[in-house]
Amino acid sequence: MESAALLASTVAKQQWFWGATVAIVALLFLGNVALFLFVYVRRGREHVRARRTARFEREWAPMLDELMSGLQQPDRLRARIRRLDGLERPIAATMLLERLGPASAAERAAVLEALRETGAIDVLVHSLRRRAPWRRALAARTLGQIGANEAVPALTERLSDSSRYVREAAVRALGRIGDERALPLLADLFLNPGRAGAGIVYEALLALGDASDPVFREGLSSAMDSVRVTSCFGVAAAREPDEARLELERMLTDPAGEVRAAAAETLGRVPGATVPDGLAQATRDPVPSVRRAAVSSLGSYDDPRSLPFLLAALDDPERDVALRAGESLVRLGRLPAAGGRVRAAIDETEAWPLETALVLDSLGAV
Repeated sequence: MESAALLASTVAKQQWFWGATVAIVALLFLGNVALFLFVYVRRGREHVRARRTARFEREWAPMLDELMSGLQQPDRLRARIRRLDGLERPIAATMLLERLGPASAAERAAVLEALRETGAIDVLVHSLRRRAPWRRALAARTLGQIGANEAVPALTERLSDSSRYVREAAVRALGRIGDERALPLLADLFLNPGRAGAGIVYEALLALGDASDPVFREGLSSAMDSVRVTSCFGVAAAREPDEARLELERMLTDPAGEVRAAAAETLGRVPGATVPDGLAQATRDPVPSVRRAAVSSLGSYDDPRSLPFLLAALDDPERDVALRAGESLVRLGRLPAAGGRVRAAIDETEAWPLETALVLDSLGAV
């Protein structure tokens, strides 16, 4: 202990020790001062930014009113748009998106024409190349909402953007605009999924109407189960019912159970007077989800031939399949061609799934 104290006393007398101590204390003090200044400046900037934002929102609101009702002073608005800075541009776009949400078709057309006159479309197209991904995505959303078809080439370029968020914003925008020039690239995203959400691309293709039909038909032959599943829904939505039923019935023999289930479900969305043979046979599929979809879809076809298949499905070992069969029998009993026979069979049947479906029907749930 005495030797340690002696050593400490000796070190403390050395000049370098005190110099180092003073330097460390000075560094800590300067670090605290720098941290204090950083926090103070940051809060000051946030305060100034909030005040500028509020002031700009008050200024921009009446200009948006002009846009929504038809441009009255294009020169004034054009000059203001050109003066928008990095803070104001995203605020202006966000406020415009909020106004366009509930807007009518006439109001959207007036806004689009006004923005074209003022050069705002060019500003938005230029913003698609901003460094920040959120700015590129916001520009894409705005162009899509206003339906600026002149922006389609620039938006298709964003389909290969490094940010998935931007790519999906561009997909949604192209779907809203509905220009067929985007079809080849959207088709590639659909048939080779991964770069954008499959549901987002699917919705964009649906927005293109009949033009998307060849894409969905090609998707039915895809090597990827997920693409074939989505294509079943696309075919049901894009094709004429008679043609869609032929395509979908073929998919009931697909090796993947999830694809067969999708085909069976979508056949219920394009019903006809005659039940497809494949759909009736699907009520005996080894995969429960296929049987469940099949018995649900049979309730949409006004065909008495569905009756024996649905009655048999009341005894299905899967509870949900049996319940769906009971609900389909109740729905089928309301249809003109099959209703008489089905109602007679319902009166003679006491299976629990049917009784449950009748209770639900009395509550308006079937």
